[in-house]
Amino acid sequence: VQNETVAIVPGAFKPPHMGHVDMVQQYASQADRVIVLISAPTKNARKLPNGKEITADHSRQIWNLFVGSNPKVEVYESSHASPINAAYEISGQAGKREKVAEKMGMEPIKAGDIVILGASNKGGDAKRWTGADKYVGSDLTLISPMESAVEPLIRPSGEPFSATDMRKLLGDISANKEQLIDFAGDNVD
Repeated sequence: VQNETVAIVPGAFKPPHMGHVDMVQQYASQADRVIVLISAPTKNARKLPNGKEITADHSRQIWNLFVGSNPKVEVYESSHASPINAAYEISGQAGKREKVAEKMGMEPIKAGDIVILGASNKGGDAKRWTGADKYVGSDLTLISPMESAVEPLIRPSGEPFSATDMRKLLGDISANKEQLIDFAGDNVD
């Protein structure tokens, strides 16, 4: 069995947007598998201006709209509040990661596989993986997150994408339709 390159892209993704999608597509061009892990923040639920909460289930549904046709991309919900801990749990020591994968209904990362921990090179994002080699299984090869970080997609306005900005725009979809298309592509109705 040949070793695979597995990219893990964890986050709250409340909601996912084209900046996230672009990152996943960049990793899909480099990896055999891309695992999108949606964390479950316990405090400070991400809410729309109308007070409605964006849940992990909503995020999963949106991800499946965006990337459902790409056979390399897998989307899972994690019970972890921390996206970082969720990623370490599925890429940790052998034995434990297989149990976690089974519980989540995913194919485990196998001994000898190469792991990429997803990050953009915007604002020191990759620094969240400092010390990752201590947490990733010793039977896996970790590509340095500083080397594997990808260039973030920029909005046509020149600003970076932000889930916070997208939540604000969703407060008045009809007034913000043009800008929302930047965030969600053709999925804005």
